[in-house]
Amino acid sequence: MGVMSCWGYNFDMASDGLEAVELAKKNNGKYDFCLMDVEMPKMNGIEATKVIRSTVKYFPILAFTSNDAYKKACYDVGMDDFAEKTCTPDDLFSRINKLSVNLFKFIVKPNGFYITEMMPMDQQHAQELRKLKSQGLVKLRLDGPDNREVITHKNVPNKISHDFNILKYSMTEFLNRDPERPTLVDLYRGLKNCIIETFVDDESYQEQLEAEDEKMNAYLTKHYKSDEE
Repeated sequence: MGVMSCWGYNFDMASDGLEAVELAKKNNGKYDFCLMDVEMPKMNGIEATKVIRSTVKYFPILAFTSNDAYKKACYDVGMDDFAEKTCTPDDLFSRINKLSVNLFKFIVKPNGFYITEMMPMDQQHAQELRKLKSQGLVKLRLDGPDNREVITHKNVPNKISHDFNILKYSMTEFLNRDPERPTLVDLYRGLKNCIIETFVDDESYQEQLEAEDEKMNAYLTKHYKSDEE
């Protein structure tokens, strides 16, 4: 597991399937992903995954084995991907990076705001977020009575925190890229119901989309907490 340390991951390591199940239960599934060896003593990875999927909240599981014959069984019990032990470190890293996705949530508090990352609710939700990630997009949940969700450029959470924390703006704006609801979103700081969405015509939306794409490279740094805390 030295390669995991080199990649910057913190991790727990189980010596067998029973220990993997116990770790998942102990931490209530609070893992970004699990690299599950299929052939383990006491309880194999397929049996362990079956228990995990029925007892704790969802987190991604990547099957890791030298036997391709296990593939169907791995997917049948709810694993998210399958990698053979002959895969290269670059391929393994790519698979792990693809599996590790989150929903961003913007929360307004009296003394500031937070942008937190939430794990997918289930496998279907994770697949949706992975598809968005492959397109350079993320889903952002805006705090409020209806917990409105919008689809944005992947750097929009960084832009929000930059505009509010660094520039001290009272309002920031970005595009909702949901194909079923393309809008311009105005987000106001310090208000519980702080969201205004404006529908725009197709031509204007496309122009704003191209302009936003050019600007987003400037927002690469995360500022997840307001400095007013």
